[in-house]
Amino acid sequence: MELTRRDVLEGGVALIGGLAAAGLTAVGTSPAPVAACSYTQPASLRTIAMRRLAFGPSPELMAMYDATPGASDEERFDNWVRQQLNYTAIDNTPCANRILSAQLKIRYTHNSSTINEVRSLSWLSASRETLWQQRVVPDLPWAERIRPYEEVRVATWLRAVYSRRQLFEVMVDFWHNHFNVRATADQRIAATWPDYDRIIRTHALGNFHTILVEVTKSVAMMYYLNNVSNRAGGGEGGNENFARELFELHTLGSDNYRKFYNQRGNIPVTEYGSERYASAYIDYDVYEASRCLTGWTIANGRDGRSDTGAFYIMESWHDNYPKTVLAPAPLPGIEPAPNFPFNNGAERDGMEVLRLVARHPGTARHLCTKLCRRLVADNPPESLINTAWSVWMQHRDSPDQIRRVIEAILLSPEAKSTFGAKICRPLEAIWTFLRATNAALPNDVPAVNGDATQGGYWSSLFWSADQTGHRLFGWDTPTGHPDRADYWANTNALLRTWNTFYTMAQSWGGNVTIDIVGQTPSGLSCAGIVDFWCQRMLTYIPTGDLRTLLINFLAQGGDPNQPPQPLRGAPDWGAAEAVNDRIVAMVQLLATSPEFWLR
Repeated sequence: MELTRRDVLEGGVALIGGLAAAGLTAVGTSPAPVAACSYTQPASLRTIAMRRLAFGPSPELMAMYDATPGASDEERFDNWVRQQLNYTAIDNTPCANRILSAQLKIRYTHNSSTINEVRSLSWLSASRETLWQQRVVPDLPWAERIRPYEEVRVATWLRAVYSRRQLFEVMVDFWHNHFNVRATADQRIAATWPDYDRIIRTHALGNFHTILVEVTKSVAMMYYLNNVSNRAGGGEGGNENFARELFELHTLGSDNYRKFYNQRGNIPVTEYGSERYASAYIDYDVYEASRCLTGWTIANGRDGRSDTGAFYIMESWHDNYPKTVLAPAPLPGIEPAPNFPFNNGAERDGMEVLRLVARHPGTARHLCTKLCRRLVADNPPESLINTAWSVWMQHRDSPDQIRRVIEAILLSPEAKSTFGAKICRPLEAIWTFLRATNAALPNDVPAVNGDATQGGYWSSLFWSADQTGHRLFGWDTPTGHPDRADYWANTNALLRTWNTFYTMAQSWGGNVTIDIVGQTPSGLSCAGIVDFWCQRMLTYIPTGDLRTLLINFLAQGGDPNQPPQPLRGAPDWGAAEAVNDRIVAMVQLLATSPEFWLR
């Protein structure tokens, strides 16, 4: 799909038509088309660090990067990557304080009584058992049940916009998408969402096998993909929903699926050292893995279980007959013998099947491809995937396996020489805009001018972001949000995101404080103002027609080397404040440009 600067800039003018500056025109020649994922000038390593390894540049993060020691640009970049990967050593107190002081409104009517309060984010650190016992209870209003999930959404926005540990937050977002769960798919998922978020955050740079096991045992995944009811002969009779996604999405990936159904002897064998595996999976591997996981459930108070929300082994539900999962054929055409013995037990069967898929070379290929796509390019170089694969396999037992793989990817020549081969997804573009403009996210209030139905600014922000199609913790299917430009470079996603740059600063759209004029140094010429904001939002001053269009937009036919002046006629009528509206509009126009969206 192709975007042109004319499409973007002129479309952006129409979208922010509610501005006081509406009616001003973008003055300049028609620019040439630019592909949705292309870049027209070389990118510095600083730009790559800010735009691709963070949710966009902020004055604070750029200062941190510039203060990173290094005798050369490349050495500084390498040191910054290593600092970001050692995220616990980065003082994040200001972000933590924002989370502590955040206020989120809750309003509902229950049993003829209306509750209208603003509360702190009190559930973020609650244990799974506490969340289960206090939120998964009869007759609790829906708003109270899902309150923990709503609090995680607020905390996630605050971390994306204010955290100094930006690369860590990027990776948390990656794993939430990889192990995607729609938080409102079940009230028990929403009620225990802080626990699921904590699992992702704890292991985002840790060991893949470990995070896989913890995700599998979580309330969120158990209920989302139904393994909570997976039992041998009875109930749903061996629910395979989780097992199928375990293979297709979480580990080997659909590229390693062979439609042989049950012809195991026809699957080639792959080797790694002394280890031998079936090189791909078939339907019978899914069925057999599902049998391995029978009896893995949650203590939900049913069938003699306690009611704590903890992970629970229901041994009486387990299928104890032999099983065959990813077993290599001894010879071509010869069926392999079962590799899970009779009466192995629910815990051993389940843990061994998770270990088997986590260690498989095909899983390494699938995950490394996804990581390279997230961090480098929609179509990452095969050489880079191979590098990441080697590190992944070498460190399968290392507690910091994922961190080592990320470091190998980001310090590679391919990563350092690639920019503009991805675009922001809508929510990433919104967070980038907020970061670049030093925005102050809101705190909810009980009422506005006596109207108790108003004051829920966070819900307005969430609604606007969700309309773009990028729904935080709300993607319907287990696949997670797409991570390629060809999905997001469409009218709905772009238009709704562009609108959000304007609406979220309005009291009815989010009440975000964005003081663009106050941050613009006084006395600058039209060209100087454009250059200032390009540095802030792009980390560089672009060459070519984007800069010219923005300067001409500010000048409106005047001298671009002088400060912008109000027009004598419409729409300014000589009013000095009209210039301020024009500066704000220019920054919002910049945020609609392809240069802003490229990563």
